[in-house]
Amino acid sequence: KRTKKSIIITLFIVVLIISAIFYYIFRDKGPAYIYTTEKAGIGNVASLVSATGTISATNEVLIGSQVSGTISAVFVEENDAVKKGDILAVINPDTINQTIARYEAQLNSAKASFNASKVQYNNKKLNYNRLKHVYDATGGKSPSRTELDNAQMEFSTAQAEMYVKEASILEAETNLNSAKIDLKNSIITSPIDGVVLTRSIDAGQTVAASFSTPELFVIAENLEKMKLVVNISEADVGKVAENQKVRFTVDTFPDDEFVSTIYRVNKGSTKSNDVSYETTIYIDNNNLKLRSGMSATADIETDSAENAVLIPVAALFFQPLIEDTSEAGKRPAMLQGPPGRRPKSAKEVNTDISKNASIYVLVNGKPELRHIVTGVSDGKNIQVIEGISSEDDIITSMKRI
Repeated sequence: KRTKKSIIITLFIVVLIISAIFYYIFRDKGPAYIYTTEKAGIGNVASLVSATGTISATNEVLIGSQVSGTISAVFVEENDAVKKGDILAVINPDTINQTIARYEAQLNSAKASFNASKVQYNNKKLNYNRLKHVYDATGGKSPSRTELDNAQMEFSTAQAEMYVKEASILEAETNLNSAKIDLKNSIITSPIDGVVLTRSIDAGQTVAASFSTPELFVIAENLEKMKLVVNISEADVGKVAENQKVRFTVDTFPDDEFVSTIYRVNKGSTKSNDVSYETTIYIDNNNLKLRSGMSATADIETDSAENAVLIPVAALFFQPLIEDTSEAGKRPAMLQGPPGRRPKSAKEVNTDISKNASIYVLVNGKPELRHIVTGVSDGKNIQVIEGISSEDDIITSMKRI
């Protein structure tokens, strides 16, 4: 009986031990996670504002015509170098010469009419003075007062007609001078030293300058100095200022990066679909690589830090999963979006991240909240001024296993 009792007790103890082992192995330990971490690095970072614009010469002159007519000759081609005063094209002057001849004839006629009216004026003046002298000498007895008044009226009328004829001379001279100016303008010359960028006419074409001045040539004064005008959105214009560094590229040379600085930020806005502000950037183009009309994408460096402690911006957006134990059901909930979501590029998001932020570091396999002070960000990395060490494993994402 004692042996049987010992066996039963032993078996009971063995069952308890096995049950404890099974419970320990197969108990519900909750969900397990794998964390993606990175350590802080040292490097340079810059906050950028991106904008697009068009390159042009610093001084482009649009040359048109103030007179209408047929182009009889064109003396330059595109890319030709010209000096101030060089003849670019000539408009057929035949019509203008006919106009000049007509105004010269009108001027001569006006002068002849003036001379005739002057003779008439002198005669009337002489007659009036003679009658006035006799009238005064006879005490008003001869000639009669009526005759004297008529003589005075004829004298005044002759004087007025002479003034009219004199004005006709001035009018004819003005018309003639205007026609001579048109003749001079029929020879189209370059107002500056430069290079012909575009030529919009050929010999035989008709130029109509009745309503607006037609554009015949575009001349750039100096292609070694260019300018880039970009439009800065109203959300970013507060960060942009003169003398900030600019890096830009053009589609023609995608592997080349050009560097310059901001010259001017307009205070007045340009309104189209969105409010923007024109910003001018002057460029050294000594190798003549850049050309007028090229589209450029510019990154303006609004702030920078060298040898800074850097972490991925993704760490700022990471939030650990929290198990919902409420009656609504056990479902993982997020505090802020998906864990470790990839941030947009610097060109797509506003990089003005708050100076006070929080991240999570991995401590003993679990996320631990850490408050940090941030600095400059380029949208991919962000400077950490204080709050972490180089040994910290910074969590950027996690997944459940």
